[in-house]
Amino acid sequence: MNGIMEAAVQSLLRSSENLKAALEVEVTQLQERGDLSSSSTDDRSRRILAVVSHRREYVGDEEGRCRTPGRSIEDLSVEVAYPISGSFSFSVAQARRKTLDLRASGGETAATLELTLTIKYELATEIRSHTLITRDTRKLQSFTAECRRLKDMFTRHEFDADFSWLSPYTQESSLKSFSSPIDLRMVNVPLHTRLSPASAGLPGDDADDISIVRENWIYNKAIEEAFTGSSARLLIRTGTFNVNGKMPSQDLSPWLRPTKRNSEISGWISPLKAISPLDILPNPVDEHMTTSLGASSATLAHASLNDDAKVSDPDLLVLGFQELDLSTEALLYATSTVREDAWVEAILAGLGERGILYEKLASKQLVGMLIVAIAKKSRLSCFSDIRFSTAGAGIMGIMGNKGATAIRMSYTPSAQEISASPTVLTFVNAHLAAFDEMIERRNFDFHDLSRRLVFDQTDELDSNSYANTASETSRRPVGLFESDVLFWMVRWRLVDYYLTRWMIDLAVTDLNYRIDLADGDVRELLTSFPGPGNVPLLLKYDQLKIAIASGKAFAEFSEHAITHMPSYRYASNTSEDSLGYDRKRKPAWTDRILHMSAPSVPVTQRSYCSHPQITLSDHRPVSADFDLNVSIVDKQRREIAASKLYRELWGVEHSSEIPKIKLQPMKLDFGKVYYRRLIRQTLSIQNNGQIPCVYRFANPQLLSLQGLLRPGESSTITVTVFVDNSPASRLNLLPPRLDSTLILHTALGKDHFISVTGEYQYTCFANKLARLTRLPCPVRSMKSPNDQVPAQQSVNAPREIMRLINWLMTYVTDPVRAIKSDLFNDLIEESICINIRECLDTGDQFPSPQSGEEHGPLTAAIVSTLIQLLDSLVDPVVPPYLHARCLQMTSRDEAFEVRSQNFSILDSIYASRSYWMNFLLNQSM
Repeated sequence: MNGIMEAAVQSLLRSSENLKAALEVEVTQLQERGDLSSSSTDDRSRRILAVVSHRREYVGDEEGRCRTPGRSIEDLSVEVAYPISGSFSFSVAQARRKTLDLRASGGETAATLELTLTIKYELATEIRSHTLITRDTRKLQSFTAECRRLKDMFTRHEFDADFSWLSPYTQESSLKSFSSPIDLRMVNVPLHTRLSPASAGLPGDDADDISIVRENWIYNKAIEEAFTGSSARLLIRTGTFNVNGKMPSQDLSPWLRPTKRNSEISGWISPLKAISPLDILPNPVDEHMTTSLGASSATLAHASLNDDAKVSDPDLLVLGFQELDLSTEALLYATSTVREDAWVEAILAGLGERGILYEKLASKQLVGMLIVAIAKKSRLSCFSDIRFSTAGAGIMGIMGNKGATAIRMSYTPSAQEISASPTVLTFVNAHLAAFDEMIERRNFDFHDLSRRLVFDQTDELDSNSYANTASETSRRPVGLFESDVLFWMVRWRLVDYYLTRWMIDLAVTDLNYRIDLADGDVRELLTSFPGPGNVPLLLKYDQLKIAIASGKAFAEFSEHAITHMPSYRYASNTSEDSLGYDRKRKPAWTDRILHMSAPSVPVTQRSYCSHPQITLSDHRPVSADFDLNVSIVDKQRREIAASKLYRELWGVEHSSEIPKIKLQPMKLDFGKVYYRRLIRQTLSIQNNGQIPCVYRFANPQLLSLQGLLRPGESSTITVTVFVDNSPASRLNLLPPRLDSTLILHTALGKDHFISVTGEYQYTCFANKLARLTRLPCPVRSMKSPNDQVPAQQSVNAPREIMRLINWLMTYVTDPVRAIKSDLFNDLIEESICINIRECLDTGDQFPSPQSGEEHGPLTAAIVSTLIQLLDSLVDPVVPPYLHARCLQMTSRDEAFEVRSQNFSILDSIYASRSYWMNFLLNQSM
């Protein structure tokens, strides 16, 4: 191993450290008792003991330390490092036994001398020791001589040795980013928002910024280097159901199974008793098949258990129940598992012929809240480190009639020849405060539960759950958001003051949020169009969505578009309306499912719906299907890469070197800048210094970007200019010349200034209607944004809108073809839209359709541009203060009265648009 061992150790070191001596040793589990005579070579593992020195450039002193790299030459990592200081000492002795070296030549055996090396050192005010075994006397002499020299230097020289350079070689420092996933609330916000405020001349806290950028860069880079190039698919079905104290009495298969099975089509309902081959055999079958699951086998009489059917089967089901037990006693204690057992049995029965493939993974109950995880038996071994947490938020803010239960688990995909990094999944089942006026309490409960739901190391798994508690290692408490994917299932009632209060639930949770519309308005909108036609309109008044948009609760969570009818409150032995809702309680979406995930774990939601077939409660259960694409990352390679990168990049903020970068070009000219047209320019940044460099742009309102470059590395930054409605509304009122300066700040270095220029092209989009009616000419021909005709000379309606409507009245004359061509929903060619917008801004003539193309792409682009122009207006066509009044109109005369009183400028627009629609209708008579 001469040379190979030293080269392997040196590869772990930074340029400021030198290897002085290296010694191959062995460690044994019996070393602490000092009983080495009873140990065999099979009990031992190899280590390399190395002496490394660090030279401090600014004083020229040398500090030493002993370090123990890992077990094999191929994959070395540092296990422990301790300084050679005043408390450091060592002793050498002959071991109490000798071994025979069977490798001796000539068939003779030779005795090999074994020596023990005991090292004592101080760590965190505690004296510790290591006892090691070696046979290499020559290298042992070099090792001990170097240790004496460095300790003598420490004793004789009076300098302040802090040994801070040891930090990157400690396991705790280099791997702290991987002890648990980064808080989702942090990883999902732009990195620049976590950096210190900075501007020209005021760089901020560079040392802290370096640390933040470095940790983020190492975290992502280590995963990138350890990525195997393959991924695993995990299908998860979540569900929430407020059972209103009822026991299971119906088939749950519509809620549990993504697709219909043959048994459902034939009307067969799964039994509620445990499934066995005898239960299934009487049903019609196509063929028999035999499968072996674990230690048991069964003959199943369903052809649907083939490989094709497995495509849509979820690997994991996580279901949340609320109001499981409404008895008074349950508020004080809930020790019985009778109701839980009944619902778990009903779940497995609801899975039908597939139920034999699943097994309960874990469950947790808090009074009336129950969360259950059911996993495929073939995937059970992939789930580990299962923890639970509960928090009450009911009576007095602590009782369990309201609150949350949560499950946290690690999913490790099966991978050959490597140990894959786990993905942490967290599921919350919550039931929040009820009643319309309790919205602030619901917001408070969310934040309170987010703080109190902590998974600590004392949690024990249910006796019926799948896990080996004996293999659990010491675990630190972790917060709710320290996860890769977080699913929040909640019951939430929501509604705002102008509309009926509306109940809303998050999958596996009862949120109790409502809708801000009156009861009558809600029911009228639900019944006016069959199915979910008015659901998007009602959701504009949804308290939960308003809370998310305002950041008051569930900020950064995602919820799939709701297309199902409200899941609450259905009549149960009470008077009902035509849709089946209780006449005394307003309908609401109380049962909801939200999720949040890290960028490294792509999550695709496949479905989100309620299941009105299950009518045993006044709620209808809700389900959501998720498809997770889990990258397979080699855990050992990731940790080694992180350690190496941390050592390489550590200490930048303490270096005497100044970071240097080369930037090209120093000026970006974007030329003519048009509305809704992308323009790109590139910048090249190269680190031509001697140390790693952290850079950031100091004006994030223009460009939010930061990065890290090692010496010699370069990066290309693409700068994109895109003017949409918000900036266009301001630029339309300013001089056309665009001039700005980007400041690229080098942490602990100098600033670089990049000139940015361009010429904005005025547009009729993103203006106020009143301004458009006073334009003296096409907007592009204006010499100044202040060019306007007097108010008394303004036109009745903007010329640009009238031009689009007139074109449609001229060329779209066949109403049947217009309807069939679906002009308002066609796929639009953006290049045609750009041409039409240019014609509007310059006054040029629109292109005319070719013969037979009156309803082709050009017409669809004209319609799209008209809608886009109206949508871009700074002031909406219908002022917000008239929204409620417009919804209350019951006749044509009332609508015309409102229009004539409030829409003087828009009257001509409405008249022209109505005339065109009437023209189409008259042509079809």
